[in-house]
Amino acid sequence: YFHGAVTTQMTDGEIEARVADIARPLAVAEGVELLEVRFAREGYSGALRLVIERSGGPTSVADCETLSRALEGALDAHDFIAGRYTLEVSSAGLTRPLRTLPDFARNVGNLVRVVLRQGGDLTGNLREAGEDGLAVEMEDGGMRKFALAEVVSARREIELFSGRNAHKGGRRP
Repeated sequence: YFHGAVTTQMTDGEIEARVADIARPLAVAEGVELLEVRFAREGYSGALRLVIERSGGPTSVADCETLSRALEGALDAHDFIAGRYTLEVSSAGLTRPLRTLPDFARNVGNLVRVVLRQGGDLTGNLREAGEDGLAVEMEDGGMRKFALAEVVSARREIELFSGRNAHKGGRRP
């Protein structure tokens, strides 16, 4: 006779969805946005990785630490992840890939590099991001408009490292 709780192991996707449901309000309370939750099994343990971003300013190490502590307590209380795992909370980074319409919408006004299925690689200031598509203002002042579905890859660029306007307002060496 066996007496005990019968548990079924959750899939990685189910773990990610449940963690996102718990983490999202904690992130909002800390003034950051939860962008991604990934759970990966690594040997006899797992790694739970969350990516956050503070809109309107840089994401700090303190932001990551604060959310990590709050989430650690909430996950311990719910205790639904079988086995051992490490919890990692990190910043999205300045040049992180842009994949979704909300990613592009958050970056309107920023310098971006976009690779299109047809039309090549372009770099310019993202001026529009909506259901009607994206618009990038090129260095020559021209505007390129295209649908999100046409984007192969995209990421935010940093003016300092892109070479564009590197000497603007200063003397050239």
